[in-house]
Amino acid sequence: MTPNATPESEYHAARATLYCAAAAVFTYPTDETVRELLDPEAREGIERAAERLTVAEEATALLEALAETPVEDLESAYNRLFGLPSDDGTYPVIPYEAHYTTRDEISSEQRRIATVVGLMEEFGLEPSDDFAERQDHVAAELELAQVLAGQRAVALDSGESVAAERVGQAEATVLAEHLVEFVPAFAHDLRRATDEDAYVAAANLVEALVSYDNGQHPDPTVSADAANGGEAP
Repeated sequence: MTPNATPESEYHAARATLYCAAAAVFTYPTDETVRELLDPEAREGIERAAERLTVAEEATALLEALAETPVEDLESAYNRLFGLPSDDGTYPVIPYEAHYTTRDEISSEQRRIATVVGLMEEFGLEPSDDFAERQDHVAAELELAQVLAGQRAVALDSGESVAAERVGQAEATVLAEHLVEFVPAFAHDLRRATDEDAYVAAANLVEALVSYDNGQHPDPTVSADAANGGEAP
């Protein structure tokens, strides 16, 4: 919490905390990732943020499931569940937005991904070197939501109302035109595909978080395509 924090900026910081946790759960599981999520201070922050955003039950279920599940079991489930169809077979859950929103139309898929990339570049988000996924991966888009929520909190703390409004409009676009367009269906597919408690809980949390957050945002005044100059990539 910063010295100039206001109730509004603290609210957006709470949103950032939850999006950070949700993004982490959908990256490849490692001892370090799980340890960071279950660190007592981090866990307290996640639970406090979840209470504020009315998703406490879902967040608690996820944290408890992570605490009870060996990382090796998470790795096995992740490898079995997530991926793109290939010559080697298919996966029950495809964690990419374009799979749900473009029906495998290549030109539409490329435009969709380019729009997400444009938003990431505009707000300074670059995938890490060890993240070998497309930018429309669910973890990447949740991290984008985290970055935007964090930037909005900082802008409000600094009294930069114009910057906060700009970020808020970008958030509305990411929610209404991206996350809401595929996260509920993704979560449904994930619940149907596994009985691994941690991933069932992750599906429940991310769906509840996105649905709640979208309901708190106004409709974006500028569509994603318009923000991208109205041109196909």
